Amino acid sequence: MRDNPIKILVVDDEEGILDVTEGYFQRKGYEVYTAGNGIEALEVLNRVTIGCVFTDINMPQMDGLKLAEKIRQIESTLPVVIMTGYPSLENSIQTLKNGVVDYLIKPVNLEQMELTLKRILRERELFVENLILKEEVERQERLKKLNRELLERVEEVNTLNRVMEDFSTTDSSYGIFNKVVDLGVEELKADKVFFHIYSDQDKSLVLVASSDCGIENEAVRSLFGTKLSKDANEFILDILNTDPNPCLISGPGKNKYLDDVIHSLMVVPLKIRDKIFGVASAFSFREDKLFNEKDIYYLSFITRKAATAIENIALYENIYDNLFSTLYAFVTALEVRDLYTRKHSTRVAKYGHMIAKEMGCTEEELDIISFAGSLHDIG
Repeated sequence: MRDNPIKILVVDDEEGILDVTEGYFQRKGYEVYTAGNGIEALEVLNRVTIGCVFTDINMPQMDGLKLAEKIRQIESTLPVVIMTGYPSLENSIQTLKNGVVDYLIKPVNLEQMELTLKRILRERELFVENLILKEEVERQERLKKLNRELLERVEEVNTLNRVMEDFSTTDSSYGIFNKVVDLGVEELKADKVFFHIYSDQDKSLVLVASSDCGIENEAVRSLFGTKLSKDANEFILDILNTDPNPCLISGPGKNKYLDDVIHSLMVVPLKIRDKIFGVASAFSFREDKLFNEKDIYYLSFITRKAATAIENIALYENIYDNLFSTLYAFVTALEVRDLYTRKHSTRVAKYGHMIAKEMGCTEEELDIISFAGSLHDIG
């Protein structure tokens, strides 16, 4: 007797066939269930997990073909074998429609039934193994996809962090302009990047920074030189004047303003307080490097961080100028009150600066001494 015997269901309206079949398969180690018609068979299937069903066609209440159809609706993977003493083309076609796996002619040899059962169970086992293997392959593919997406997200975060770190260490507006074009080449793999200041008054562009990856050929030089060509310049202005949003164009000859040497182009305005302050433009001259949505997202992020850095520098310089103006006002007021101290602070600052310069102090140290000399008499 097997530890986990395979359960089979035999359905026939002839009790003699049921008894003989049940006895034979029980001796072979199978767990056998029997039913006299389709309705009884469905009751057994509701109670027991069956491995294979053998059913006659002609039975009262529910015939074998109807039973096969019901089984296919309930459990499509359960194999059903039809047994009949009256084979016909119509029945054969109907069994195929209902997913029957085999068709035996009565009187059925019990050894033939067993061989059929073993073959069906072996095929089902292979089917299950293939299904499991397919699911494992799909799981591995999903895992690889998730890993790729995770690596892309990590790289994206690293890129954004590098951008923020670069701008946080830049302390001048022109340094920021140069940082924009350098990042465009480094992070976006652009062949050429420009940054222009935009004049809202006369609707013009003024080049303040540019960078490239070193690609040089006659077509590129004739189109760009050290600045944008007239056509490309007009295209950027047209974008800003009609739809001041990030723009991406890929593919040579996709726009009437561009020469065929340009295979991909991005134009992203830099806005400060909702007004266009400048514009970053990136170009690719290679067919194997076409900018995509991620690239324009990065360039937009770069320009937003540049705008924030420019605002912060302007705010700092404004506060710095106001502070100096206030302190120098105190110095002026002090000198006006006392003729003895008039120009005294200025002389201290002047001579202190001269001495420090002779001592080889740095520019920063010279500025500190000049500042301290001017303010040394205050409070």
